[in-house]
Amino acid sequence: MGRPDIVNRTLGFAGSVAIAVGGLAAGALPQRDPFEHWPLIRELRAFPLVGVAGTYFGLALLCGAWLRMRSTVDGQRPADLIRTLLCWAAPLALTAPMFSRDVYSYLAQGEMVRRGLDAYRWGPSSLGGPLSLDVPAIWQDTPAPYGPVFLRCASAILALTGEHTVIGVWAMRLVALTGVALVVACLPGLAARFGVPPQRALWFGALNPLLLLHLVAGAHNDALMVGLLAAGLLAAVRDRPLLAAALIVAAALVKAPAILALITVVALSRGRTLALIRTAAGAVLAFIALQAASGLGLGWIAALRTPTTVRNGLSLSTDIGMLLGEAGHPDAMAVIRLAAAALGCALAGWALLRAPNPLAGLGLALAAIVLCGPVVHPWYLLWPIVPLAAGMYRPPPAAIRLSVGISLFLLPFGAPTYPEAVVAAIFGTVAGVLYLRLRPPVPALVPAT
Repeated sequence: MGRPDIVNRTLGFAGSVAIAVGGLAAGALPQRDPFEHWPLIRELRAFPLVGVAGTYFGLALLCGAWLRMRSTVDGQRPADLIRTLLCWAAPLALTAPMFSRDVYSYLAQGEMVRRGLDAYRWGPSSLGGPLSLDVPAIWQDTPAPYGPVFLRCASAILALTGEHTVIGVWAMRLVALTGVALVVACLPGLAARFGVPPQRALWFGALNPLLLLHLVAGAHNDALMVGLLAAGLLAAVRDRPLLAAALIVAAALVKAPAILALITVVALSRGRTLALIRTAAGAVLAFIALQAASGLGLGWIAALRTPTTVRNGLSLSTDIGMLLGEAGHPDAMAVIRLAAAALGCALAGWALLRAPNPLAGLGLALAAIVLCGPVVHPWYLLWPIVPLAAGMYRPPPAAIRLSVGISLFLLPFGAPTYPEAVVAAIFGTVAGVLYLRLRPPVPALVPAT
């Protein structure tokens, strides 16, 4: 490992530490914090705006280190990149939840399932108690939009942790880290199938700041989805369509959009007709088995519309609908969203048919569905990033820029913003960028001739 790579690893680690420390002061903290009486933690939390500024300073360093590593990544071994990932992820795995409060919804919904309450009919407010207090107001009365595989996983965690919020959060983060580990384990094998250097796949797909911030620090269940998705695609590459279909269905029973990968399983398998039959059989059997084992019924299908209640400015179709609504066209939202969904499906179909290979086609199709959807969260972009990382020889420059830009979109406390916090975030980002400008990249070492 050359000197530039060590410098970039150290720079990214410093950024992760700054983000983690900022999270202790301004992260998505629980209502009942068992660490609030610790002197150091109490002092940190007395200055939340400093925490916001520190988080954004760290974000600038982390994103800068990731971008600088791009020019030297081909000279590294996959093992070097995995060590870098561990180095960057470790501080984020130990801090408070960040950039979203969704993990508290997972805990409340898991407890609902454990107690026999229908999480696909009722919201966390029906649970009551300390776990529901940490759920954001917008989700208090909404059903869970997640599949039965995830809700059963959450209920198993709550059976072990009870109502101990902090222990529950760490357990949920362990599930997310398992998904990340699956991504890291599968990316090199997938990349090799399509002639993509594994270093590039790991750089774009695993070291991506979006993955570190939202799957590690945020503990989103999308980690389990994309991990199972990657495992299913690797099984397809190895011509095991039955196993591949079962893993893809399991991913879809965490979050539904993964089901699109069944088309890719058929395209990757030898003998299209036989592969279609085996994939369909594996998918049906896995669906029946997992649904029956969960005992939660099909209520999750109707609950898929739950996320559309959020309007965060990232969905172009929703933004246009809101503007037209303000202009006196109250029915415009439904029409614009329907048109955008149709456009997304058309673009997805085109990508699946015309992309350079089936994996790149899946990545582009998922990107179209996400970007044309009625609601877009930063972590949704990881659905297409993982297959694109392994299916495209060079990551699309737009995807690289989007990864960095969206990484800076959310504030660490995962709640509606207020002006002072935005100012602190801008201050921290500017300070980080100035630090990077004052410390230019270390030139790559050139062997003597």
